[in-house]
Amino acid sequence: MLVGMYGGTFDPVHVGHIHAALSVQKALQLQQVRLVLAARPGHRGEPDSTAVHRWQMLCLACAEHETLVPDDVELKRAGKSYTIDTVAQLRKTNPAAIPCWIMGQDAFATLPTWYRWQSLLSWCNLIVVARPGDERPEPPEVAALCKKHEVATLHSDKIGQIARLDLPMLQVSATQIRRLVAAGEPVEHLLADPVYTYIRQHRLYVKSENTI
Repeated sequence: MLVGMYGGTFDPVHVGHIHAALSVQKALQLQQVRLVLAARPGHRGEPDSTAVHRWQMLCLACAEHETLVPDDVELKRAGKSYTIDTVAQLRKTNPAAIPCWIMGQDAFATLPTWYRWQSLLSWCNLIVVARPGDERPEPPEVAALCKKHEVATLHSDKIGQIARLDLPMLQVSATQIRRLVAAGEPVEHLLADPVYTYIRQHRLYVKSENTI
């Protein structure tokens, strides 16, 4: 059974995240996509908002879609949040599940910087989707990995596959949203209504009394 997994800091979760998860779920006919909150990411700086706030916003966003499931496995696990630990944990607790880790092309190009990246395909498949405006080239290590593992069609009973999906994505980022909130600019069109309300109620990403 293929299980979609989409990780991120979700700081905040926005319409681009939800659109990407739903697009992949529909394209691959996945029963569900689990949105995995990166509680303590090992490859980037600390998020602007706490894990508690980010988790609450993720739950609110997923509640509107029956095929999207918020996943707090990394919140419950001590230490840094590494993808290989998350997919390995799913495989060990549910051997029938085949994790399909969803990532943008921009993240895929940085794969050699990930923790134990050479072993990642021993535990999951990788689903790569284009990210608007990001045309960065893939390093030789990634090109070699693709030559060995890339497939035209994802097989539902196999692990260790790389599949690319040519799907239209929304050009929106969490960085953009945080910047707009701090400047007092409108962001409600970029967020699910409950997430927008939560940000306003808790005054997240606000830099002065005049914003949001």
